[in-house]
Amino acid sequence: MRRLRITDNNRIAKACGAVIVNRPHQLQQSDVGTGAGIFEVKTIGDEFFAFIVHCKEPKACPVLFRGPSKDQFNEVERNLQDAMSVARNILKNPKLGPAGGATQLTVSATLKQKSSSVEGIEKWPYEAAAIAFERIPRTVAPNCGVNVIRTMTALQGKHANGEKSWLGIDGSTGVITGVKEKKIGGYLFGLLLLLSFISFAISIFKFVG
Repeated sequence: MRRLRITDNNRIAKACGAVIVNRPHQLQQSDVGTGAGIFEVKTIGDEFFAFIVHCKEPKACPVLFRGPSKDQFNEVERNLQDAMSVARNILKNPKLGPAGGATQLTVSATLKQKSSSVEGIEKWPYEAAAIAFERIPRTVAPNCGVNVIRTMTALQGKHANGEKSWLGIDGSTGVITGVKEKKIGGYLFGLLLLLSFISFAISIFKFVG
């Protein structure tokens, strides 16, 4: 192969264990990748594709997309990218929490209780953050085809006393259920990061106010 995009070049280097150098005189024996197996060119449809298979310790894997339209192709690519990002995040920080809006509604109820004990304009950040955390279950509910107002009212009532923190929306049926028993989990790192940002924003608001 004579010409490659930089992304393809990096993938091939990872697959065969090579090190990319900018100038020929910088090349060393240890930079040469010897882990590649078979190199072959195949025709798929009307296009040619290069395959490097049977590598010793491959650290790259290509995925080939085919679709009837460019829009559908882009949608499949986005979905796969999201799924791979979730898998990567879980491997890096394997912590899951209740999904289906259960965690967000518990945080929202806690913030509402906190805002009731604060007077003046200092309660506004708590109320705004509580409403923001309700966005996830409000998005899950219509995706399941259920009545958003009834579902949110029922969930908010169950979470208000802080004793129903495991109740959320089943994404398949739209029914309010115990997500712990159903083993419906979500990645916690994004939520923890959001909580830290909100805590920082509230502290800044108090300081400025």
